[in-house]
Amino acid sequence: MDTQKYLILLKNQDRTQDIESYTLENECLKVKFFHNHRIYTHKAGTFVVFDNPQIINPQTQFQQSLFYNVNTIILFKEYYKIFFNDKSSKLIPACELEISKPKKADVFTYCKEIVSSIGLKDQQGLSLLQKFFDKITHIQSNLALYAYLHGICKKFTDKEPLLFPFGSNLSQTQAVQNALTNQISIIEGPPGTGKTQTILNIIANLLYRDKSIAVVSNNNAAIQNVYEKLKDYDLEYLCAFLGNKENKESFIQNQSGEYADLSYEAINIHSHIEQIQLYNTKLKEIFILQNNLAKNQSFLKDFSLEFEYFIKEKSYLLPKIRNPKTLTSQKILQIKIALENNKNISFFSKLKLIFLEGIGNFSFYKQATNDILSTYENLYYLYKLDELKKSIESNKKELQDLDKDLILKNLTNTSLQLLKNHLKTKFDSQKQRKVFSLKDLYDKPQEFLGEYPIIFSTTHSIKSSLHFDCVFDYVIIDEASQVDLSTAILALSAAKNIVIVGDSKQLGNVISKADIEKIAILSKKFSIPKHYDYALQSFLSSASKSLNNVPKVLLKEHYRCHPKIIGFCNKKFYNNELVIFSKDSYENDVIEVLITPKGNFARGQSNKREVQVVMQELLPSLEAKIEHENIGIITPFNEQKALLQNHLSKISQKIQIDTVHKYQGREKEAIIITTTANESNAFIDDPQMLNVAITRAKRYLRMVVSHKIYEQKGHIRDFIDYVQYHNFELKESKIHSVFDLLYQENTSLRHQFFKNKQKVSKYDSENLIYHLLKEILEENNFALDFVIHYPLYKLLKSYHLLDENEKQYAQNPLTHLDFLLYSTMNKQPILAIEVDGYAFHKQETKQYQRDLYKNNILKKYDLKLMRLSTTDSNEKARIIQTLQEVAKG
Repeated sequence: MDTQKYLILLKNQDRTQDIESYTLENECLKVKFFHNHRIYTHKAGTFVVFDNPQIINPQTQFQQSLFYNVNTIILFKEYYKIFFNDKSSKLIPACELEISKPKKADVFTYCKEIVSSIGLKDQQGLSLLQKFFDKITHIQSNLALYAYLHGICKKFTDKEPLLFPFGSNLSQTQAVQNALTNQISIIEGPPGTGKTQTILNIIANLLYRDKSIAVVSNNNAAIQNVYEKLKDYDLEYLCAFLGNKENKESFIQNQSGEYADLSYEAINIHSHIEQIQLYNTKLKEIFILQNNLAKNQSFLKDFSLEFEYFIKEKSYLLPKIRNPKTLTSQKILQIKIALENNKNISFFSKLKLIFLEGIGNFSFYKQATNDILSTYENLYYLYKLDELKKSIESNKKELQDLDKDLILKNLTNTSLQLLKNHLKTKFDSQKQRKVFSLKDLYDKPQEFLGEYPIIFSTTHSIKSSLHFDCVFDYVIIDEASQVDLSTAILALSAAKNIVIVGDSKQLGNVISKADIEKIAILSKKFSIPKHYDYALQSFLSSASKSLNNVPKVLLKEHYRCHPKIIGFCNKKFYNNELVIFSKDSYENDVIEVLITPKGNFARGQSNKREVQVVMQELLPSLEAKIEHENIGIITPFNEQKALLQNHLSKISQKIQIDTVHKYQGREKEAIIITTTANESNAFIDDPQMLNVAITRAKRYLRMVVSHKIYEQKGHIRDFIDYVQYHNFELKESKIHSVFDLLYQENTSLRHQFFKNKQKVSKYDSENLIYHLLKEILEENNFALDFVIHYPLYKLLKSYHLLDENEKQYAQNPLTHLDFLLYSTMNKQPILAIEVDGYAFHKQETKQYQRDLYKNNILKKYDLKLMRLSTTDSNEKARIIQTLQEVAKG
């Protein structure tokens, strides 16, 4: 029978294609099957015949499932029959499907066409992934792919205990919890924050819950690292490296037919679960305290450095303090803020300060107001530093009393015992382990996953690891910033739930210029939104932007790099959110930049002058500290790599030299970065490449740059500025660096003064610009911050460029800049912003004359000034444009 004209169900089974003919007689169905002369009779109630079907648009989509590669859709009254391009068909009751409104963009078909156009090709020139896309006929609503394409993320409850056999911290605990209670979760794992450890703990919890897991990545080294860690804990017997044909054949040939030693000591399961829950509760308190300690230690270092710059400018005679123990840094700053709102300090204020607050005497308050204010700032630094040190000691004592190390050790041991006991219960009853064949991988995927619940594969090959339609309970996608959208879609089609792990601040998927042009045509053809654009997004960034309610965790606790090394990346790339646990022994040679003399030494993509600097100046000093195998050299270009290898081969074979892309995932005690080029460009100055290169270094970091690159604004220049600030190598300037920690605290107290966290000023216009600047700096990667109401006298190193009127105006403690923006790398001011009221534009006002003074002063000291009027519109665009101009230099 024609399956597109008739539908015949016999005992609820679709037998239409097997039937040659039929007749209806006396409420009975008489059927003749192909290749069979016999006539079969079916009584009423055992059959249903449908004819005269309705043809449905094959592009129709349904809410419950997504269908692809569809040839025809036919409605037989109570049933939809969907015919696919591969000649297969699917029969679904009409009551189970509801037609949905057409989607604006068909992301699946878009990615399918991209694979056909630019994807990996085999030896015959055919797309390697095309065949997988062609096989996908429908996407059920329980799959992670359905959730991703619809921008939704289901949540669920989990009542099992949280296991941490591999250790943990505050961020990792949250990441594991998110993975177990959400269909999709995202883990941003900056370098050295325990990304692999987090994946291992997720795997442990999923094993305890009898889930099947696929760990995939474009990077074989990443998944190999996870496997090696599981092997360290004797869990490799649960793992299978599959994917391509060679891996599968190797696995099949090397099966032992035996289980690992499962003779673990019997435990009290209920008691272990209770202990784990108790340890987790205690550790949450400990982790919070531990993070606060680390933050305070980092803050102490930053504060100490800023104070060194402060006292380097001028030393102040400190006043006598009558009750030093009752005075606090916050109180000192509150007094200072109150004083700077007046040009002169009144006699009554002096009496109050001397006799009520116990600060100074009449002789002290005879000084110039500016000197008094600066002395208060000096006092603030001293008290704040002392308070930080006391807080650190208190935290250390509290951590010691809480016995953190013992509780964490108990949690890991108890978790591992509970997990292994569970695995013993599951596998120990089986005497001999089944040996699978290659055919079994296709025919018996669920049975295979029962024996080997952890599958490792590249992202490209996961669909060919087992039967094409096999669905894993969880797929963990590692290094997701390097995974493209088409490859990710295939992985998602094999997952009920996914955990997306990566770092959006590190290297992404590389796309050629020619391919970008092809993608642009397809993006326009399918009206693709930016968050699904193949050229603009990695899978990590796309998932983050497409799924509004997806839980995201930044792994904040950093353990790898010296604080001075990771400090740059923290400020530049991670919004200062990392909590640094690596050790600082206060060495003065951790980070160094060597700037070559003026001249064009690069030839093509190699630079002999920089090779000489590496060989003659940088290596000798590092060799005195560490062995050759612990030194790495990173360059952007293969030509420079070859040149370095040629020269270094005479000295050592142990120093690893490679390009930035090849170094991702590796680390060395010392790293030398040779930028090679004469001038900066988009490739050399790529922020992701810079982040990867810097974070390979654990203890020592050296960079060689040309003089032209040093003079050009950009990300590399930001690093140079950071190094020079921390090494006290700032070049001479007419203006001081900004004492930002002091004035950020100033802003915090202004919030309190106005009793409103939305206010920092009595002027609404300044409050609006304050929040606008916050928004701009959060949205854009400018490596800038700002302070409000910064006194002009604090900015100028001297007054010799000013006439007498300008000098008098600048020295007035009430004269300030409404907003001062500065580089977070070296604290150098880059832009002043003044918010002008409408009346201030009138020439007859005093404010007009003050504005002229300020304009002239800042011009003489080479600081760009931007004036915003309360009558202006589009301030945000103007500010962004100005900051972009300043950034370019």
